[in-house]
Amino acid sequence: MSDSGRLAASLAALRSKQLFFLCGAPKSGTTWMQLLLDSHPNVVCSGEGHFCDQLLPRLIDAFNHYNGIVDGKNKTIFSDLRGYPLFRTEHVLYLLATAIALTLGEQAADAATLAVGEKTPDNGHHLPVLAVLFPHAKFIHVIRDGRDCAVSCWFHNQRLTPDWLAQTFPTQDDFFTEYARDWVKYLRAGQEFAAKEPHRYREIRYEDVLADTPREAARLFAFLGVPATDDVVRACCAGTSFESLSRGRTRGEEDRGSFFRRGIAGDWRSHMSGAAAEGFERIAGEWLSRYGYTDGDPGIRARASA
Repeated sequence: MSDSGRLAASLAALRSKQLFFLCGAPKSGTTWMQLLLDSHPNVVCSGEGHFCDQLLPRLIDAFNHYNGIVDGKNKTIFSDLRGYPLFRTEHVLYLLATAIALTLGEQAADAATLAVGEKTPDNGHHLPVLAVLFPHAKFIHVIRDGRDCAVSCWFHNQRLTPDWLAQTFPTQDDFFTEYARDWVKYLRAGQEFAAKEPHRYREIRYEDVLADTPREAARLFAFLGVPATDDVVRACCAGTSFESLSRGRTRGEEDRGSFFRRGIAGDWRSHMSGAAAEGFERIAGEWLSRYGYTDGDPGIRARASA
């Protein structure tokens, strides 16, 4: 089969699959959820495609540049003629959808695959666009205490981009303040989308997955319409446990050189100053309370001390 024939076949096969997109604020646990879902024998979930935050702006720039050239000729050389058609916004979105479908189709070649997904944290800012492009797709939003996200993200950037971190944020507290604002944007966008598309959208709290991974995994599998037998759930949870992903460390045992640094809830208490915690509360207090991330929640205290 030619390359074009193979691509056409993969696109055709994709129509019978359940598509889904995974999102969440940076370091909220989206990679863990991606790996958990991808471990299911009937699910493929990869990351990160960065379709809407990286590919779409470049498509728009390319089309605008092209349209400028063609429009210039239409108005000068061919001013007495009808001129050549220009690309419109819907054309850009059609090409974006095609590009996304091509990459998803490449991953869904196995006949056993029933659900195909992609994880990019920034998907959370583009849920309405993805929902229009893929009317039958589902969306999973990973929620985690924003203070833990901020601390994890701080260490993540210290490991990968220390120069950028130092140049952009004079102090750690400055970083936490900016993260609080971003965290609220993710949650607000998710709630706005949920109000319009409640049956296509699910939120899952990182802390709940920590407390009972099999139960939450089964919920996600059911949402995607794939089998959730005890054996399947048990195997998926075992293969993506913190111990497995960290190559033998126990949860809570820190390695700042690893992507999977510590894997616990409540770690912010060890790394966030009182002033920074109060600042985070001022910015995101409503959302911390809405999702149960308050010191008055005994469940949170229990998970934090685990």
